[in-house]
Amino acid sequence: MQFTLRLQFLKSITSFLLLLALLSFGHQALAKADYVKDYHPRINKAEIMVMAQDYAGALDLYQNAFAAVPRGFARDYYNAAVCATLTENEKQAINYLEKLVETGVSLEYLESQEVFAPLQEYKGWKKFVRKYPKRRKAFREKTNLDLRADLDELWARDQFFRQAKGGLRVHGDTIKKIEADNVKKLLAWISQHGYPGEKLIGVADTIEQLPRFSIVIQRQTVARNGFDFTPVLTKAVHEGKLDPHAAAYLMDQQQGRNLYRSKVLAKVNCNNPKECADDEELGDLSNRYLTQKISEEDEAKANELRAALGLEPVADYREKMRYAMQDPRFKLGYDWAVTNYRVPSKEAAKVLVESMAAIE
Repeated sequence: MQFTLRLQFLKSITSFLLLLALLSFGHQALAKADYVKDYHPRINKAEIMVMAQDYAGALDLYQNAFAAVPRGFARDYYNAAVCATLTENEKQAINYLEKLVETGVSLEYLESQEVFAPLQEYKGWKKFVRKYPKRRKAFREKTNLDLRADLDELWARDQFFRQAKGGLRVHGDTIKKIEADNVKKLLAWISQHGYPGEKLIGVADTIEQLPRFSIVIQRQTVARNGFDFTPVLTKAVHEGKLDPHAAAYLMDQQQGRNLYRSKVLAKVNCNNPKECADDEELGDLSNRYLTQKISEEDEAKANELRAALGLEPVADYREKMRYAMQDPRFKLGYDWAVTNYRVPSKEAAKVLVESMAAIE
């Protein structure tokens, strides 16, 4: 009898230790997750499903993506919450909204989103609202808001003399010194804390695409012999601290070239809209999206660069940006994806349009 009890006890202990080992292994695997391989490809597929209006399928892919890494991105939690709402999975939708609150998204912002109006009729909404202050307090306690304030100050420093009388023409030397000092400060903080991602500094109440301090990186262009942030940005993407679309845009800005095709659509606007509208050859430019003509070879190169960051091919990105303008319920678009050209005459418009391809 004692032997049997001892054997059962040993089996229980063994099972318990095995469970602990499996949990430990799982946590270690998540901690070492490479977002380029483990997360963003799943998110890309989920967004393709969204465009196909297969919201249940998209929700499954979002869940798989979140399970593969320690923490998802705010915009992805938001889109997953929309999918859950549209498939009447209210409990899951609320769960994702709670994730958003943990990143710093405000209740006021969520309440203002029309797509979540049906959730406010769900019995779990009142509980979500009731617990918001506690979750908001927890967010503020675990987030480095002092660092966010310091980072915002870099933007303020960048803008001060640019907005002063005379701007760059008068204060050029001072502005150059400020830019160099901003780079030193940013690199020092990155060295100390890691890249300032959503987990470290949160989001600014909404689903922000780029935090203000990004202006420091944008100023460091190749043309001005600026500091190359490419290794820093690439590392941040792999670690899940930076959205790869944002990284691609920042690197394109630094290079002064659209290597990643972060700017994928264009609109041409005439100073005199009526003059262009009356031209049969131009047609109605106000409702037309264009894209820069690109050779198959250049597109293949762009796709290779994009894949290295976990991004979708250029063709899929283009379609996502177009879809984002048609369906505002989801956060699929990026402000920088569309370049707006303003031309002085219809002749100038024709020259510009000839260098582009129409998007049907």
